[in-house]
Amino acid sequence: MQEMMQHIINDLTSINIFYFIVMAALGYLIGSLNLSIVLSKSKGKDIREMGSGNAGTTNTLRTMGKGAAAMVLLFDVLKGCLIPLILIWAGPKAWMPINVDTCKAMAYIYAFMAVVGHCFPLYYGFRGGKGIATAAGALLVISPLATGIALVEFVLLMVLFRYVSLSSIVAVMNITVFTALLYPGEARLLAITIAIAVLAIYKHRTNIVRLRNGEESTMFYKKK
Repeated sequence: MQEMMQHIINDLTSINIFYFIVMAALGYLIGSLNLSIVLSKSKGKDIREMGSGNAGTTNTLRTMGKGAAAMVLLFDVLKGCLIPLILIWAGPKAWMPINVDTCKAMAYIYAFMAVVGHCFPLYYGFRGGKGIATAAGALLVISPLATGIALVEFVLLMVLFRYVSLSSIVAVMNITVFTALLYPGEARLLAITIAIAVLAIYKHRTNIVRLRNGEESTMFYKKK
């Protein structure tokens, strides 16, 4: 408890607040970049008006093929993971002017805001994707063990049921459980993980309705 209170006190220093604001803005602005929209517009279309209407990897695969989908997946993962990776790698370095604990907090804030940006992009009328790939990239850096287990779970569910939405929802929900179990005492990490999970589930609300009604599409084809 004393350690947690010390973290809170450290976070509320004026210089830390400045760093956190910068990371929040950077996360949102980078997260708002959406390659699936760019690729579709280069063909005179808008992916949000194609297929399922989602600006993400799965809809890109269905509407523009494997090559475009691979590029979109890689881009979305990288925009989630690169900045947190740099922050966590640089935190312990002697030349880094910011301490390790603050670097971790900055990585957590960036991670959440990158997912927010992907879901509600500034550059595209706040209509974006569902944030799963970006969340996976960020969470792989800030909670690698929990996310690794959740990714295995995602793959198994995909093999068994072939629903990207169902696999994503279950995996992102369970990341919070795995994080609580594997990173005890990491209150800030758990809070950010829960926030990301809630946002991802909210963005899948229409998929949940379709799953319940037996109308959801599988990886490639609409359920009959």
